[in-house]
Amino acid sequence: MTNSFGRDPVVIIGGGVAGLAAANLLAHNGFTVALFEAGNKLGGCCTTTSLDGYTFNDGAVYLAVINILDRAFQKVGLNRAELLPLRKISASYSATLPDGAVVTLGEGLDLTVTGRAVDPKRLEGELRRMLDKWQPVLRFASEELALHPFSPWRMRKGWRHLHKLHGTAASEFNRLFSDDAVRSALSGALLYNGVPAQRMPVSAILGLVAQIGEGFYLPEGGMGRVPEVLSCALQTRGVRVFLNSKVEKIIVKDGRVCGVDVEGSGRVDAAAVVSTASGMLTFGSLIDAKHVPSAMARKLKHVRLSHRAVSIQFGLSNQIKAPAQSVNVLPWMQDQQDIFMQDGREVKFPAYLVPTLSMPELAPRAGSIIEMFYPVRADLPLAYWDEARKERLTDSAVEALSRTYHLDIAVTRVRSPKDFLESMHLFQGALYGLSPAATPREQFPHTPAIPGLFLAGQTTFPGYGVGAAMMSGIFAAEALAVTT
Repeated sequence: MTNSFGRDPVVIIGGGVAGLAAANLLAHNGFTVALFEAGNKLGGCCTTTSLDGYTFNDGAVYLAVINILDRAFQKVGLNRAELLPLRKISASYSATLPDGAVVTLGEGLDLTVTGRAVDPKRLEGELRRMLDKWQPVLRFASEELALHPFSPWRMRKGWRHLHKLHGTAASEFNRLFSDDAVRSALSGALLYNGVPAQRMPVSAILGLVAQIGEGFYLPEGGMGRVPEVLSCALQTRGVRVFLNSKVEKIIVKDGRVCGVDVEGSGRVDAAAVVSTASGMLTFGSLIDAKHVPSAMARKLKHVRLSHRAVSIQFGLSNQIKAPAQSVNVLPWMQDQQDIFMQDGREVKFPAYLVPTLSMPELAPRAGSIIEMFYPVRADLPLAYWDEARKERLTDSAVEALSRTYHLDIAVTRVRSPKDFLESMHLFQGALYGLSPAATPREQFPHTPAIPGLFLAGQTTFPGYGVGAAMMSGIFAAEALAVTT
Protein backbone atom coordinates (compact mmCIF):
# COMPACT_ATOMS: atom_id res chain seq x y z
CA MET A 1 0.00 0.00 0.00
CA THR A 2 1.45 3.32 -0.99
CA ASN A 3 1.04 6.06 1.54
CA SER A 4 -1.60 8.43 0.18
CA PHE A 5 -2.05 10.45 3.35
CA GLY A 6 0.37 13.27 2.55
CA ARG A 7 2.26 13.46 5.82
CA ASP A 8 2.59 10.16 7.67
CA PRO A 9 -0.56 9.40 9.66
CA VAL A 10 -0.94 8.08 13.15
CA VAL A 11 -1.93 4.45 12.64
CA ILE A 12 -4.53 2.90 14.94
CA ILE A 13 -4.51 -0.91 15.07
CA GLY A 14 -7.98 -2.20 15.94
CA GLY A 15 -11.43 -0.65 15.62
CA GLY A 16 -12.90 -1.51 19.00
CA VAL A 17 -14.13 1.27 21.27
CA ALA A 18 -10.56 1.95 22.48
CA GLY A 19 -9.32 2.42 18.93
CA LEU A 20 -12.36 4.49 17.97
CA ALA A 21 -11.86 6.75 20.99
CA ALA A 22 -8.15 7.21 20.26
CA ALA A 23 -8.82 7.96 16.59
CA ASN A 24 -11.56 10.45 17.44
CA LEU A 25 -9.47 12.36 19.95
CA LEU A 26 -6.43 12.55 17.68
CA ALA A 27 -8.49 13.64 14.66
CA HIS A 28 -10.37 16.15 16.82
CA ASN A 29 -6.98 17.62 17.74
CA GLY A 30 -5.78 17.92 14.15
CA PHE A 31 -3.80 14.70 13.63
CA THR A 32 -3.98 12.74 10.39
CA VAL A 33 -5.26 9.29 11.37
CA ALA A 34 -5.63 5.93 9.63
CA LEU A 35 -7.41 3.06 11.39
CA PHE A 36 -6.93 -0.60 10.41
CA GLU A 37 -9.44 -3.21 11.58
CA ALA A 38 -8.90 -6.92 10.89
CA GLY A 39 -12.62 -7.68 10.89
CA ASN A 40 -15.45 -6.53 8.67
CA LYS A 41 -17.02 -4.03 11.10
CA LEU A 42 -16.05 -1.55 13.77
CA GLY A 43 -16.75 -1.91 17.47
CA GLY A 44 -14.83 -4.98 18.59
CA CYS A 45 -16.50 -6.52 21.64
CA CYS A 46 -19.18 -3.81 21.69
CA THR A 47 -20.76 -4.77 18.37
CA THR A 48 -24.07 -6.43 17.62
CA THR A 49 -25.11 -8.78 14.82
CA SER A 50 -28.57 -8.84 13.24
CA LEU A 51 -29.97 -12.17 12.01
CA ASP A 52 -33.51 -12.40 10.62
CA GLY A 53 -34.61 -9.37 12.61
CA TYR A 54 -32.93 -10.39 15.91
CA THR A 55 -30.13 -8.16 17.22
CA PHE A 56 -27.59 -10.25 19.16
CA ASN A 57 -24.75 -8.94 21.29
CA ASP A 58 -21.28 -9.89 20.08
CA GLY A 59 -19.69 -9.17 23.44
CA ALA A 60 -20.61 -6.40 25.88
CA VAL A 61 -24.17 -6.69 27.18
CA TYR A 62 -24.72 -3.52 29.26
CA LEU A 63 -23.24 -0.17 30.29
CA ALA A 64 -22.24 0.67 33.86
CA VAL A 65 -20.65 3.59 35.76
CA ILE A 66 -22.02 6.12 33.29
CA ASN A 67 -19.89 9.02 34.54
CA ILE A 68 -16.82 7.32 32.97
CA LEU A 69 -18.66 6.93 29.65
CA ASP A 70 -19.82 10.55 29.76
CA ARG A 71 -16.29 11.81 30.44
CA ALA A 72 -14.92 9.70 27.59
CA PHE A 73 -17.43 11.17 25.13
CA GLN A 74 -16.70 14.65 26.43
CA LYS A 75 -12.96 14.10 25.93
CA VAL A 76 -13.44 13.23 22.25
CA GLY A 77 -15.72 16.25 21.70
CA LEU A 78 -19.07 14.44 21.61
CA ASN A 79 -22.27 14.80 23.66
CA ARG A 80 -23.15 11.36 24.97
CA ALA A 81 -26.64 12.30 26.25
CA GLU A 82 -27.60 13.74 22.87
CA LEU A 83 -26.00 11.11 20.62
CA LEU A 84 -26.40 7.99 22.78
CA PRO A 85 -29.55 8.04 24.95
CA LEU A 86 -29.71 5.23 27.49
CA ARG A 87 -32.45 3.07 28.96
CA LYS A 88 -32.13 1.84 32.54
CA ILE A 89 -32.49 -1.89 33.19
CA SER A 90 -35.23 -2.17 35.81
CA ALA A 91 -34.82 -5.77 37.05
CA SER A 92 -31.16 -6.55 36.50
CA TYR A 93 -30.49 -9.92 38.12
CA SER A 94 -32.09 -13.08 39.49
CA ALA A 95 -30.45 -16.23 40.89
CA THR A 96 -31.87 -19.61 41.87
CA LEU A 97 -29.97 -21.52 44.56
CA PRO A 98 -29.76 -25.29 45.22
CA ASP A 99 -32.51 -25.23 47.88
CA GLY A 100 -34.94 -23.51 45.50
CA ALA A 101 -34.53 -20.02 46.97
CA VAL A 102 -34.72 -17.24 44.38
CA VAL A 103 -32.91 -13.94 44.95
CA THR A 104 -33.95 -11.09 42.63
CA LEU A 105 -32.34 -7.68 42.37
CA GLY A 106 -34.58 -4.88 41.16
CA GLU A 107 -33.69 -1.19 41.35
CA GLY A 108 -31.57 0.10 44.19
CA LEU A 109 -32.16 -1.74 47.46
CA ASP A 110 -35.06 -3.72 46.02
CA LEU A 111 -33.63 -7.17 46.76
CA THR A 112 -36.22 -9.89 47.30
CA VAL A 113 -35.83 -13.50 48.43
CA THR A 114 -38.53 -16.13 47.84
CA GLY A 115 -38.57 -19.75 48.95
CA ARG A 116 -36.56 -19.00 52.06
CA ALA A 117 -37.19 -17.19 55.34
CA VAL A 118 -35.11 -13.99 55.24
CA ASP A 119 -35.84 -10.94 57.39
CA PRO A 120 -36.33 -8.12 54.82
CA LYS A 121 -35.40 -5.37 57.27
CA ARG A 122 -32.20 -7.13 58.22
CA LEU A 123 -31.36 -7.69 54.55
CA GLU A 124 -31.97 -4.02 53.73
CA GLY A 125 -29.69 -3.01 56.59
CA GLU A 126 -26.94 -5.31 55.31
CA LEU A 127 -27.25 -3.85 51.81
CA ARG A 128 -27.05 -0.32 53.20
CA ARG A 129 -23.91 -1.20 55.16
CA MET A 130 -22.35 -2.56 51.98
CA LEU A 131 -23.14 0.63 50.09
CA ASP A 132 -21.99 2.86 52.95
CA LYS A 133 -18.65 1.07 52.99
CA TRP A 134 -18.02 0.67 49.28
CA GLN A 135 -19.72 3.57 47.48
CA PRO A 136 -16.94 6.00 48.53
CA VAL A 137 -14.41 3.55 47.06
CA LEU A 138 -16.40 3.32 43.82
CA ARG A 139 -16.58 7.11 43.69
CA PHE A 140 -12.81 7.39 44.09
CA ALA A 141 -12.20 4.66 41.50
CA SER A 142 -14.59 6.12 38.92
CA GLU A 143 -13.84 9.83 39.44
CA GLU A 144 -10.10 9.67 40.14
CA LEU A 145 -8.47 6.43 39.02
CA ALA A 146 -10.48 5.62 35.89
CA LEU A 147 -10.30 9.17 34.52
CA HIS A 148 -6.51 9.52 34.71
CA PRO A 149 -3.53 7.38 33.64
CA PHE A 150 -2.39 5.03 36.38
CA SER A 151 0.18 6.32 38.83
CA PRO A 152 1.21 5.22 42.34
CA TRP A 153 0.76 8.84 43.47
CA ARG A 154 -2.87 8.85 42.45
CA MET A 155 -3.42 5.50 44.15
CA ARG A 156 -2.01 6.95 47.35
CA LYS A 157 -4.66 9.70 47.22
CA GLY A 158 -7.12 6.98 48.20
CA TRP A 159 -5.13 5.99 51.28
CA ARG A 160 -8.25 6.15 53.47
CA HIS A 161 -9.74 3.25 51.47
CA LEU A 162 -6.67 1.01 51.35
CA HIS A 163 -7.59 -0.96 54.46
CA LYS A 164 -10.79 -2.10 52.72
CA LEU A 165 -8.93 -3.71 49.82
CA HIS A 166 -7.50 -6.71 51.68
CA GLY A 167 -8.99 -10.16 51.29
CA THR A 168 -11.34 -11.75 48.81
CA ALA A 169 -14.88 -11.11 47.66
CA ALA A 170 -15.93 -14.30 49.48
CA SER A 171 -14.58 -13.08 52.82
CA GLU A 172 -16.36 -9.74 52.32
CA PHE A 173 -19.70 -11.38 51.50
CA ASN A 174 -19.35 -13.54 54.59
CA ARG A 175 -18.78 -10.42 56.70
CA LEU A 176 -21.58 -8.40 55.16
CA PHE A 177 -24.46 -10.86 54.76
CA SER A 178 -25.97 -13.32 57.20
CA ASP A 179 -27.90 -15.50 54.74
CA ASP A 180 -26.12 -18.08 52.60
CA ALA A 181 -28.55 -17.73 49.69
CA VAL A 182 -28.01 -13.98 49.55
CA ARG A 183 -24.23 -14.39 49.75
CA SER A 184 -24.29 -17.00 46.98
CA ALA A 185 -26.57 -14.97 44.73
CA LEU A 186 -24.54 -11.77 45.06
CA SER A 187 -21.23 -13.56 44.53
CA GLY A 188 -22.80 -15.16 41.45
CA ALA A 189 -23.51 -11.70 40.05
CA LEU A 190 -19.73 -11.17 39.89
CA LEU A 191 -18.78 -14.41 38.15
CA TYR A 192 -18.25 -12.50 34.91
CA ASN A 193 -14.83 -11.81 36.45
CA GLY A 194 -13.95 -15.38 35.53
CA VAL A 195 -12.97 -16.61 38.99
CA PRO A 196 -15.01 -17.75 42.01
CA ALA A 197 -15.43 -15.43 44.97
CA GLN A 198 -12.77 -17.30 46.96
CA ARG A 199 -10.16 -16.18 44.41
CA MET A 200 -11.74 -12.88 43.45
CA PRO A 201 -10.07 -9.72 44.80
CA VAL A 202 -12.36 -7.87 47.16
CA SER A 203 -12.27 -4.82 44.85
CA ALA A 204 -14.49 -6.78 42.43
CA ILE A 205 -17.38 -5.98 44.74
CA LEU A 206 -17.39 -2.48 43.20
CA GLY A 207 -19.19 -3.97 40.20
CA LEU A 208 -22.04 -5.06 42.44
CA VAL A 209 -22.05 -1.70 44.22
CA ALA A 210 -22.40 0.04 40.85
CA GLN A 211 -25.23 -2.31 39.89
CA ILE A 212 -27.16 -1.65 43.10
CA GLY A 213 -26.25 1.99 43.66
CA GLU A 214 -26.34 3.33 40.09
CA GLY A 215 -27.91 0.66 37.90
CA PHE A 216 -27.06 -0.85 34.53
CA TYR A 217 -28.13 0.60 31.18
CA LEU A 218 -28.62 -0.24 27.52
CA PRO A 219 -28.18 2.26 24.68
CA GLU A 220 -31.36 2.93 22.74
CA GLY A 221 -31.05 0.59 19.76
CA GLY A 222 -28.71 -1.86 21.49
CA MET A 223 -25.02 -2.04 22.37
CA GLY A 224 -23.96 -1.62 18.74
CA ARG A 225 -25.07 2.01 18.90
CA VAL A 226 -21.91 2.89 20.86
CA PRO A 227 -19.46 2.14 18.01
CA GLU A 228 -21.95 3.47 15.46
CA VAL A 229 -21.89 6.90 17.11
CA LEU A 230 -18.09 6.88 17.39
CA SER A 231 -17.55 5.70 13.80
CA CYS A 232 -19.93 8.35 12.44
CA ALA A 233 -17.79 10.97 14.17
CA LEU A 234 -14.70 9.51 12.49
CA GLN A 235 -16.26 10.08 9.08
CA THR A 236 -16.92 13.74 9.77
CA ARG A 237 -13.35 14.18 11.04
CA GLY A 238 -11.71 12.71 7.96
CA VAL A 239 -10.26 9.53 9.50
CA ARG A 240 -9.41 6.89 6.93
CA VAL A 241 -10.85 3.53 8.04
CA PHE A 242 -9.78 0.21 6.50
CA LEU A 243 -11.85 -2.89 7.28
CA ASN A 244 -10.67 -6.46 6.61
CA SER A 245 -7.15 -5.08 6.98
CA LYS A 246 -5.10 -7.13 9.42
CA VAL A 247 -1.85 -5.60 10.62
CA GLU A 248 0.80 -8.32 10.53
CA LYS A 249 3.80 -6.39 11.86
CA ILE A 250 4.67 -3.18 13.63
CA ILE A 251 7.87 -1.93 12.01
CA VAL A 252 10.66 -0.71 14.31
CA LYS A 253 13.70 0.99 12.82
CA ASP A 254 16.57 2.62 14.70
CA GLY A 255 14.72 1.97 17.95
CA ARG A 256 11.51 3.75 16.89
CA VAL A 257 8.20 2.62 15.45
CA CYS A 258 7.90 3.90 11.89
CA GLY A 259 5.07 1.97 10.29
CA VAL A 260 3.07 -1.22 9.93
CA ASP A 261 2.77 -4.07 7.46
CA VAL A 262 -0.84 -4.76 6.45
CA GLU A 263 -1.83 -8.21 5.18
CA GLY A 264 -2.30 -8.16 1.42
CA SER A 265 -1.45 -4.47 1.13
CA GLY A 266 2.10 -3.90 2.31
CA ARG A 267 3.80 -1.22 4.32
CA VAL A 268 2.17 1.93 5.65
CA ASP A 269 4.54 4.55 7.06
CA ALA A 270 3.38 6.03 10.34
CA ALA A 271 4.23 8.99 12.51
CA ALA A 272 3.22 6.82 15.48
CA VAL A 273 1.19 3.68 16.16
CA VAL A 274 -1.55 3.07 18.73
CA SER A 275 -2.10 -0.68 19.13
CA THR A 276 -5.33 -1.88 20.70
CA ALA A 277 -4.63 -5.50 19.70
CA SER A 278 -3.89 -6.53 23.34
CA GLY A 279 -0.50 -6.39 24.97
CA MET A 280 -0.10 -10.12 24.41
CA LEU A 281 -0.53 -9.89 20.64
CA THR A 282 1.39 -6.64 20.31
CA PHE A 283 4.53 -7.94 22.02
CA GLY A 284 4.01 -11.64 21.29
CA SER A 285 3.64 -11.45 17.51
CA LEU A 286 3.33 -7.94 16.04
CA ILE A 287 6.78 -6.73 17.15
CA ASP A 288 9.96 -8.73 16.54
CA ALA A 289 11.28 -10.20 19.77
CA LYS A 290 14.55 -8.28 19.51
CA HIS A 291 12.63 -5.00 19.88
CA VAL A 292 10.42 -6.06 22.83
CA PRO A 293 11.44 -4.27 26.05
CA SER A 294 12.47 -6.64 28.83
CA ALA A 295 9.68 -5.40 31.10
CA MET A 296 7.08 -6.29 28.46
CA ALA A 297 8.68 -9.70 27.90
CA ARG A 298 8.36 -10.40 31.63
CA LYS A 299 4.68 -9.46 31.55
CA LEU A 300 4.13 -11.91 28.72
CA LYS A 301 5.60 -14.75 30.79
CA HIS A 302 3.33 -14.13 33.77
CA VAL A 303 0.13 -13.00 32.07
CA ARG A 304 -3.13 -14.13 33.73
CA LEU A 305 -5.81 -14.71 31.12
CA SER A 306 -9.53 -14.36 31.65
CA HIS A 307 -11.86 -17.33 31.43
CA ARG A 308 -13.28 -18.87 28.27
CA ALA A 309 -16.92 -19.38 27.46
CA VAL A 310 -19.31 -20.62 24.81
CA SER A 311 -21.97 -18.15 23.70
CA ILE A 312 -25.34 -19.69 22.76
CA GLN A 313 -27.97 -17.24 21.52
CA PHE A 314 -31.58 -17.92 20.59
CA GLY A 315 -34.00 -15.72 18.71
CA LEU A 316 -37.51 -16.81 19.73
CA SER A 317 -40.78 -16.26 17.90
CA ASN A 318 -42.56 -16.17 21.25
CA GLN A 319 -42.21 -13.87 24.24
CA ILE A 320 -40.90 -15.19 27.54
CA LYS A 321 -41.40 -13.71 31.00
CA ALA A 322 -37.99 -13.80 32.65
CA PRO A 323 -37.67 -12.54 36.23
CA ALA A 324 -34.75 -10.28 35.30
CA GLN A 325 -32.40 -9.24 32.51
CA SER A 326 -29.73 -11.65 33.83
CA VAL A 327 -30.80 -15.04 35.22
CA ASN A 328 -28.48 -17.58 36.88
CA VAL A 329 -28.87 -21.04 38.33
CA LEU A 330 -26.06 -21.29 40.88
CA PRO A 331 -24.39 -23.61 43.34
CA TRP A 332 -23.62 -22.26 46.80
CA MET A 333 -20.85 -19.69 46.96
CA GLN A 334 -18.32 -22.19 48.31
CA ASP A 335 -18.93 -24.44 45.28
CA GLN A 336 -19.01 -21.83 42.52
CA GLN A 337 -15.56 -22.80 41.24
CA ASP A 338 -17.41 -25.76 39.66
CA ILE A 339 -18.93 -23.34 37.14
CA PHE A 340 -15.50 -22.81 35.56
CA MET A 341 -14.76 -26.54 35.37
CA GLN A 342 -17.51 -27.40 32.87
CA ASP A 343 -16.37 -29.32 29.80
CA GLY A 344 -19.11 -28.64 27.29
CA ARG A 345 -20.94 -31.95 27.68
CA GLU A 346 -24.01 -30.45 29.34
CA VAL A 347 -25.30 -27.19 30.76
CA LYS A 348 -25.21 -27.80 34.52
CA PHE A 349 -25.60 -24.20 35.66
CA PRO A 350 -27.69 -22.18 33.17
CA ALA A 351 -26.73 -18.51 33.12
CA TYR A 352 -28.38 -16.31 30.52
CA LEU A 353 -29.55 -12.84 29.58
CA VAL A 354 -32.88 -11.73 28.17
CA PRO A 355 -32.12 -8.30 26.65
CA THR A 356 -35.62 -8.05 25.17
CA LEU A 357 -37.00 -7.77 28.70
CA SER A 358 -35.73 -4.17 28.77
CA MET A 359 -35.55 -3.58 25.02
CA PRO A 360 -38.20 -5.64 23.16
CA GLU A 361 -37.40 -3.91 19.86
CA LEU A 362 -34.22 -6.00 19.57
CA ALA A 363 -36.46 -8.84 18.34
CA PRO A 364 -39.35 -8.94 15.85
CA ARG A 365 -42.78 -8.18 17.29
CA ALA A 366 -43.88 -10.74 19.91
CA GLY A 367 -40.40 -12.29 19.85
CA SER A 368 -37.58 -12.41 22.37
CA ILE A 369 -33.87 -13.14 22.72
CA ILE A 370 -31.99 -15.41 25.12
CA GLU A 371 -28.18 -15.14 25.31
CA MET A 372 -26.33 -17.80 27.30
CA PHE A 373 -22.66 -17.48 28.23
CA TYR A 374 -21.40 -20.87 29.36
CA PRO A 375 -17.99 -20.83 31.14
CA VAL A 376 -15.72 -23.71 30.18
CA ARG A 377 -12.42 -25.16 31.35
CA ALA A 378 -9.46 -23.07 30.25
CA ASP A 379 -7.27 -26.15 29.65
CA LEU A 380 -9.46 -27.51 26.85
CA PRO A 381 -7.68 -27.09 23.48
CA LEU A 382 -9.36 -24.82 20.97
CA ALA A 383 -9.66 -27.76 18.54
CA TYR A 384 -11.98 -29.40 21.11
CA TRP A 385 -14.72 -27.02 20.00
CA ASP A 386 -15.76 -28.66 16.74
CA GLU A 387 -19.26 -28.34 15.28
CA ALA A 388 -20.45 -31.62 16.83
CA ARG A 389 -19.41 -30.47 20.31
CA LYS A 390 -21.14 -27.12 19.85
CA GLU A 391 -24.30 -28.84 18.62
CA ARG A 392 -24.45 -31.19 21.63
CA LEU A 393 -23.97 -28.29 24.02
CA THR A 394 -26.71 -26.30 22.25
CA ASP A 395 -29.11 -29.24 22.62
CA SER A 396 -28.29 -29.35 26.34
CA ALA A 397 -28.94 -25.59 26.60
CA VAL A 398 -32.35 -26.01 24.93
CA GLU A 399 -33.18 -28.83 27.34
CA ALA A 400 -32.16 -26.74 30.37
CA LEU A 401 -34.11 -23.64 29.28
CA SER A 402 -37.16 -25.67 28.29
CA ARG A 403 -37.64 -26.63 31.94
CA THR A 404 -38.64 -23.01 32.55
CA TYR A 405 -39.84 -21.58 29.22
CA HIS A 406 -41.61 -22.62 26.08
CA LEU A 407 -39.06 -22.03 23.31
CA ASP A 408 -40.25 -21.35 19.76
CA ILE A 409 -36.73 -21.05 18.31
CA ALA A 410 -36.41 -19.10 15.06
CA VAL A 411 -32.64 -18.38 15.05
CA THR A 412 -29.70 -20.03 16.80
CA ARG A 413 -26.18 -18.59 16.98
CA VAL A 414 -23.31 -20.43 18.72
CA ARG A 415 -19.72 -19.24 19.23
CA SER A 416 -16.96 -21.15 21.00
CA PRO A 417 -13.55 -20.00 22.27
CA LYS A 418 -12.18 -21.07 18.88
CA ASP A 419 -14.71 -18.80 17.15
CA PHE A 420 -13.85 -15.90 19.47
CA LEU A 421 -10.21 -16.28 18.49
CA GLU A 422 -10.84 -16.55 14.75
CA SER A 423 -13.66 -14.05 14.26
CA MET A 424 -13.00 -11.50 17.02
CA HIS A 425 -9.22 -11.98 17.41
CA LEU A 426 -9.49 -12.55 21.16
CA PHE A 427 -6.15 -13.81 22.46
CA GLN A 428 -6.34 -17.62 22.88
CA GLY A 429 -10.12 -17.26 22.87
CA ALA A 430 -10.13 -15.67 26.35
CA LEU A 431 -13.15 -13.38 26.70
CA TYR A 432 -11.32 -10.38 28.15
CA GLY A 433 -7.71 -11.20 27.31
CA LEU A 434 -6.24 -10.36 30.70
CA SER A 435 -8.19 -11.56 33.71
CA PRO A 436 -10.36 -8.86 35.32
CA ALA A 437 -8.67 -9.97 38.54
CA ALA A 438 -5.33 -8.67 37.20
CA THR A 439 -3.96 -5.64 39.02
CA PRO A 440 -3.03 -2.39 37.25
CA ARG A 441 0.62 -3.44 37.55
CA GLU A 442 -0.13 -6.61 35.58
CA GLN A 443 -1.71 -4.60 32.78
CA PHE A 444 0.32 -3.13 29.94
CA PRO A 445 1.32 0.56 30.04
CA HIS A 446 0.15 3.11 27.50
CA THR A 447 3.76 4.08 26.76
CA PRO A 448 5.79 0.84 26.66
CA ALA A 449 9.32 2.27 26.19
CA ILE A 450 9.40 1.99 22.39
CA PRO A 451 9.30 5.51 20.93
CA GLY A 452 6.33 5.96 18.63
CA LEU A 453 4.33 3.07 20.11
CA PHE A 454 1.29 3.49 22.36
CA LEU A 455 -1.11 0.89 23.76
CA ALA A 456 -4.83 0.95 24.50
CA GLY A 457 -7.63 -1.54 25.04
CA GLN A 458 -8.69 -3.95 27.75
CA THR A 459 -5.16 -5.11 28.60
CA THR A 460 -4.18 -1.55 29.58
CA PHE A 461 -5.36 0.57 32.50
CA PRO A 462 -8.23 1.24 33.29
CA GLY A 463 -9.32 -2.07 31.78
CA TYR A 464 -12.81 -3.46 31.53
CA GLY A 465 -16.17 -2.05 30.49
CA VAL A 466 -17.08 0.18 27.58
CA GLY A 467 -16.35 3.50 29.30
CA ALA A 468 -13.06 2.23 30.71
CA ALA A 469 -11.97 0.87 27.31
CA MET A 470 -12.71 4.24 25.74
CA MET A 471 -10.67 5.98 28.43
CA SER A 472 -7.73 3.68 27.70
CA GLY A 473 -7.76 4.87 24.08
CA ILE A 474 -7.96 8.47 25.27
CA PHE A 475 -4.96 7.99 27.59
CA ALA A 476 -2.91 6.58 24.70
CA ALA A 477 -3.91 9.43 22.39
CA GLU A 478 -3.11 12.07 25.01
CA ALA A 479 0.31 10.51 25.66
CA LEU A 480 0.97 10.48 21.92
CA ALA A 481 -0.04 14.12 21.54
CA VAL A 482 2.40 15.14 24.26
CA THR A 483 5.37 13.27 22.79
CA THR A 484 4.82 13.83 19.06
